[in-house]
Amino acid sequence: LFVSTLFIAVFYFFPATSVELMFLSQILHGFFYGITIPLLWAMIADVADYSEWKNNRRATAIIFSAMMIGLKLGLTIGSSLVTWILGLYNYIPKKFADTETVVQPDSAIEGTKMLVSIYPAISFFIAIALLFLYEINKKMENQIEQDLITRRKA
Repeated sequence: LFVSTLFIAVFYFFPATSVELMFLSQILHGFFYGITIPLLWAMIADVADYSEWKNNRRATAIIFSAMMIGLKLGLTIGSSLVTWILGLYNYIPKKFADTETVVQPDSAIEGTKMLVSIYPAISFFIAIALLFLYEINKKMENQIEQDLITRRKA
């Protein structure tokens, strides 16, 4: 996740003419970020096991549903933030332009650069920091698995 985030953050510093470098950065970001997605879902399954281990009750559906609600809520808030942030940078939507061709002010171009680089990198770095609070490691996972097997046999 950290390597993926670096490819987003450096995007801001590329000159506007470095299209190939921008594509390469985004491809590498996508590759390294893509690796993390199966890990996320595995972590959610581990949380379901942890919940059963702690509470003696399986709550897989609730845990996965909560994850989906969080995902949908994050997408909703994130897309709303994009339009709000573009407004802060004086982005001119085509329907409000005086002419057919819209020339965006420098502030809108700066805002767009920030929206595809620095702002997402901030949220990724926060996620990385929060991962240090994730308590389930391999040792704990093995203990949970063994305890649940023993408990289910009884």
